[in-house]
Amino acid sequence: MAVTLRDIAKRAGVSLATVSRVLNDDPQLAVSDDTRKRILTIAEQLSYTKRRRRDPAAHHKIVIVQWYPEAQEFTDLYYLNIRLNVEKEAQEAGLVTETVFANNLAQVPKDAAGIIAIGKFSPAQLQQLGALKAELVVIDSDVLAQGFDCVVPDFAGGISQATRELKARYERVGMIAGQESTTDGTPVTDEREAAFERELGAAFNPAWLKVGDYSEQSGYHQMQELLALPQENRPEAILIANDVMAIGALRALHEAQVQIPAEMALVAFNDTSIARYMYPPLTAIRVPTEQMAAMGVNLLQQRLTVSNLAPQRVVVGTSLIKRQSTEI
Repeated sequence: MAVTLRDIAKRAGVSLATVSRVLNDDPQLAVSDDTRKRILTIAEQLSYTKRRRRDPAAHHKIVIVQWYPEAQEFTDLYYLNIRLNVEKEAQEAGLVTETVFANNLAQVPKDAAGIIAIGKFSPAQLQQLGALKAELVVIDSDVLAQGFDCVVPDFAGGISQATRELKARYERVGMIAGQESTTDGTPVTDEREAAFERELGAAFNPAWLKVGDYSEQSGYHQMQELLALPQENRPEAILIANDVMAIGALRALHEAQVQIPAEMALVAFNDTSIARYMYPPLTAIRVPTEQMAAMGVNLLQQRLTVSNLAPQRVVVGTSLIKRQSTEI
């Protein structure tokens, strides 16, 4: 825990104001040499580091690094929503924004004061971002252990809540999970699959777990594999790791004339606008992308204003929105 002026004042037996004025070399302060020396000695013993406040007006340009190419972004509204909301929040805060797609760090201007990186990044990519000498916040990836601020949704909590509700209503529950890699080919560990297995416990059946790549086509093919199982041995409910795969899975169910939710219930993750307009509308785990964007901009503003802050991770909660694709 960082040492505060209050800690020094308590140990020195003086007021908080006196400590502040001594450490800031206030020439108007009338204090004895012994008191001044005592305060400075205690500050050194406690390894106190004065936080230097910066002038935020001097650091006004930030870059948004989107890990998707611009064309691919439109196939996944989750990342599109985050980027648009980051731009909105930053501009409302008086910051000038520039967006770089496909993690193209060569396009990041040298005079950028801060970077908000959206998506999944490998250790090597984080090292590249950190070397740009701009303050960095990452949204949607837990990079606290690498020493950077980040904002992440509660992946595990959202999946656990949905799985509990499905398990209480259906005997056979499966999942279409996702596997993705960073743009430099590093596999990304997905908390959703592990949380699903953990929550199901003894009821987990590996035959009912399929893994796609977060694309619509993979959702379609993985659902076809599940439908190829004998009806009495196939899941009654499927939890799907994102809305895009849920679209493909829904298409496979419609083609096979499977009744939803009577014969197969569906729950998607993210709850972008498409979840509400599917037929039937999808029960979904909602991730508040607007709030994630706002928290990311807030963390970056702190970095641009105060130096020597410890890295922070903000976890944003999710909620289960019940619609006609389930009977929970």
